[in-house]
Amino acid sequence: MTTIDWDDLAARFRLAEQVGLHRYNELYLEHRQRSVIAAVGGHEIRSVSTRFGRLFAVGDTGRAFSTQAQAEAYARKHPR
Repeated sequence: MTTIDWDDLAARFRLAEQVGLHRYNELYLEHRQRSVIAAVGGHEIRSVSTRFGRLFAVGDTGRAFSTQAQAEAYARKHPR
């Protein structure tokens, strides 16, 4: 098992160099699946670290909120 701080861009780059792009993508997808904290309205809600601090991302909508409740409310109003 590879341990990495997925919030550290430099660490992610080093990992890609070490294991190759194909394996890196596999590891990143595994990380994304593990980071899902809720599923609402067909959207996966994930906690993500951003330059604005910790946010809650709503699937692939491009939307993120400062609280999980806000993210879930948005997902309920915009089901897939």
